[in-house]
Amino acid sequence: MSIQPYVHVETLEEYSERFRDYAHLERTEDGILLCRLTWKGGPVMWSYQTQHAYGELWTAIGHDKKNEVLILTCTDPYWLVHESDPTSFDEVEQGCDLDAKFNANIPDTMNFVENFINDIEIPTIAAINGQGQHYEFALMSDITLCDPEYRFSDTHFSKNIVGGDGMNFALRTCVGVKRANYFMFMEPVLSAQTALEWGMVNELVPHDQLLSRAYEIAHYLMKTDRSVRRLQHEIAIRPWKKSLQDNERVHVLCEMYGVQLNKFEHHFDKLIATYDAKCGD
Repeated sequence: MSIQPYVHVETLEEYSERFRDYAHLERTEDGILLCRLTWKGGPVMWSYQTQHAYGELWTAIGHDKKNEVLILTCTDPYWLVHESDPTSFDEVEQGCDLDAKFNANIPDTMNFVENFINDIEIPTIAAINGQGQHYEFALMSDITLCDPEYRFSDTHFSKNIVGGDGMNFALRTCVGVKRANYFMFMEPVLSAQTALEWGMVNELVPHDQLLSRAYEIAHYLMKTDRSVRRLQHEIAIRPWKKSLQDNERVHVLCEMYGVQLNKFEHHFDKLIATYDAKCGD
């Protein structure tokens, strides 16, 4: 018997409790983990606290070796971000606590994207269930299902903010430089059908069938050996890791430096209002 014990890694029960306000987590006996992002049972509310929570959540999920396939979705009726807490942004960006400003603006803004790519080592399936922004996690997933009514847009530039967060990073990796540049500057609205044709999503699935289809795919993936699933995911995620290394941190630094230079109130509710006006609620 070895002299040293293994250090404790949080169980599903433990990190489900830690993130209970931010995510509903449930796992089948064979290891398919459903992660439904939320804020206290309702739609996600975007804030620096939410951003921090996601970065930590991806690491907790990735460290749990009992997880075999991840299904990622959000609480109806929205995908991820449709509501926000403006006071969270004011406290960080207009406050005098430089450590808090740095931590929220730089490490947390990077980690909520980087940890999804680097720490989760199992196949990932995203199910875009409703309108909303911060769709990067859906695009970064190995397989992406999408409600046919979903529309993609990014309204940072028109609100005088550098579009350096994960959305343009994900688009750039999926669809290439020219399309991503046009999308960043001109802010067109892309239909789910166009996203399918461009290779941003894999299947358009009616809303009431999204989760059943996600589980159908997950069960199919579970037919292979554990090592095959995990190594196949390593191949699938490789382009994202390369793009992460080359681009993502520069993107974040440009956005946050621009916010400080312009002393801009980084109110996500204003972005959402513009987004709704373009895409429809």
